[in-house]
Amino acid sequence: MSAELERGLQTIELLSHAPRGLTFTEIATALDASKGPAHRLMGELTRLGYARLDDFGRYHLTLKLTSHALQYLELIPLVDLARPLLEELAAVSGELARLNLVDGPHLVRVGKAQGRQSGLKYDPLHGGNLPLACTASGLLLLSSFSDDEAAARLQEEGFASPGEYGSAAPRSTEETLSIIHRARSDGYLYLPNIYEEGVAPLAYPIRPAGSRDIVGVLTVSGPGFRFNEQAAQDVLPVMKDVAEKLGRIPVADMLGSHGRPTEIAN
Repeated sequence: MSAELERGLQTIELLSHAPRGLTFTEIATALDASKGPAHRLMGELTRLGYARLDDFGRYHLTLKLTSHALQYLELIPLVDLARPLLEELAAVSGELARLNLVDGPHLVRVGKAQGRQSGLKYDPLHGGNLPLACTASGLLLLSSFSDDEAAARLQEEGFASPGEYGSAAPRSTEETLSIIHRARSDGYLYLPNIYEEGVAPLAYPIRPAGSRDIVGVLTVSGPGFRFNEQAAQDVLPVMKDVAEKLGRIPVADMLGSHGRPTEIAN
């Protein structure tokens, strides 16, 4: 049963990266599955409403999983409270503000607000796990671990291949630890050209009051020519204020409680 569940989740992940859908043969090949088990799997996912087959013989994800995910996000107090604060951060910076939450070993994008009303906007696809070694958010999260633990996480996840991410993405443990040490010292991380070439992200941690643990990371990102180091420094005080407000949520309620606070004390 566990193998079937794992294969079902792998199929959902495959389809989540295929907006045009996948044929049965493409799915079976990607899963390295024979036709019989693959047919049963797709039949079950279709019966349960998580997948659909179009008129051209291609499977697609339905919106059922998205609906469940959005419903769950609505019940997370930190996401709920972050919305107006993200909008404030986006308005002040004039760039894209995002909230990323720690979910076990992963860092996941869960909220965003766009501050650029006209001209060139940076607004990539939302959602999904963030690669730790190739994003400012991921490296900032790693800075809260010891060097040994961070190195172990890096070895487990691996590094980017040349050209896969931006030119600033580190290619070795030593290079990554150097960036982590800087983030640990500064308390934030501004690192252009790491996830995408030409894009400059500023990352700031969210910590529960009195704790050194990072439960989330705020980012502001924009084109590097516009969101330069001075612009990043200008927005830092607002990011710090937003992070401190979010950090005041009781730890027990921060990620999993169904009780939803309605305001944060100033």
